[in-house]
Amino acid sequence: MTRYQLTRYPLTRYQTLTATTVVATLILITIGAVVRTTGSGLGCPDWPLCQGGLIPPAEKAAIIEYSHRSVAAIVGALVLSVAAVTLLRHRDDRTLAALAIASLPLLALQAWLGKITVDRELPAEVVAIHLAMAMVLLAVLTLIAALAYLGPDRMRITDVPRRRFVQLAAAVAVITFLVIVGGSYVVGANATAACDGWPGCPDAPIPFIDGIKEHHIQWLHRLTVLLGLGAVAIVALQAQITEGLSERLRQGTVVLVVLYGFQIVLGALNIWTDFSEAARVAHLAGSATVWTVAVLLVAGGSYEPGARRQETPQSMPDREPDSKPDREPSTEPGAARA
Repeated sequence: MTRYQLTRYPLTRYQTLTATTVVATLILITIGAVVRTTGSGLGCPDWPLCQGGLIPPAEKAAIIEYSHRSVAAIVGALVLSVAAVTLLRHRDDRTLAALAIASLPLLALQAWLGKITVDRELPAEVVAIHLAMAMVLLAVLTLIAALAYLGPDRMRITDVPRRRFVQLAAAVAVITFLVIVGGSYVVGANATAACDGWPGCPDAPIPFIDGIKEHHIQWLHRLTVLLGLGAVAIVALQAQITEGLSERLRQGTVVLVVLYGFQIVLGALNIWTDFSEAARVAHLAGSATVWTVAVLLVAGGSYEPGARRQETPQSMPDREPDSKPDREPSTEPGAARA
């Protein structure tokens, strides 16, 4: 049994806004995967116009690419809204304010990288960096949403078992990030079809010894995925033995294991279905979802909600406030009765 008892409250408008922004960003990444797998990246070879006009021509590639730009504009507006509301109404929450400020240059960088990607006709390195920055922005938005849900009176947990869990969750997030960026580079380096078998590679059965450069890139990606699987399993095991961890966090690690395992299956389906568009889109969308869950576990493991939980008289984990109160308690007469 955990030391806290969660009380349910309806979501505030701010919490709804931050969660909506995260979901919209995941949708944008999925549409970006559709653009890439259908070869529509140059459907609009100019930027910000599409083939010289505000409205795309009635061509499949142009429509897909233009839909990606349109959703990107919506996500941009949501990110700006989150930053504005945070800085106007929650600026006393230093962590939230810092994350909101960080989201603005990341958003600008993403827009610039999108332009460069089109101008340079989809070079592998730029495409990989573009996806990497998208994941960083998604992580920042996910942290904002998580902290908004936990509330301004959340408490940072500093006891040793909890720190160990958070460190493992952070390691999973880092490995997941490397897997995603590595997978993007596999595509950009034309190494997607280098191995036509799974889990082995018939043309290069011994990693980094047999085969050519494309085989080595494939093997590096596959071994990184295997490393991630081990890390996910360890963090799930750690969640079961960490005292004071909420049932929701334990369930979150189980969800992470399931999602990661499903991702491996989707990777295999890419090969078994001869790299069908559906399998490739699902694979990238699933990777972004795994990344989001890993970031949520880091945030959830680091904090406990304050006013939302009723503390029992049992021994409490070491805690420290993450944000200063909006104002000091009043010492005027009658304040205690207010």
